[in-house]
Amino acid sequence: QGRTGGTTVAATMIAAHMVGIKVFATGGIGGVHKGAEKSFDISADLDELARTPVIVVSAGAKAILDIEKTLEVLETRGVPVVGLGCETMPAFWSRHSPFRAPLTLHEPEEIAHFYQTRAALGLAGGML
Repeated sequence: QGRTGGTTVAATMIAAHMVGIKVFATGGIGGVHKGAEKSFDISADLDELARTPVIVVSAGAKAILDIEKTLEVLETRGVPVVGLGCETMPAFWSRHSPFRAPLTLHEPEEIAHFYQTRAALGLAGGML
């Protein structure tokens, strides 16, 4: 129809996995919205990160989200969150936030090795 469109991180992960792409980059992931304790507004991106074996490189969760709760959900779902050379979780358009990156690695090769080790162990899901 000659139209353009976009996809969520979750949909992009599924498409990437279907065609054998193991790594992709995006601006920010969806996450837990502020006030989610009332609205239950949590992005499907977090569930897909727990299911689909793709590395997502991003500038963190979108700034309008609750980063602390997003990190907690990722931890609960067993999703490794790795800072490449940074010790704090980025906050989309800001390099730093008050929240520590759960794991810091300093070289892309270390992240690749970490991913390969998870796959060799049969662990499901992706990485952020």
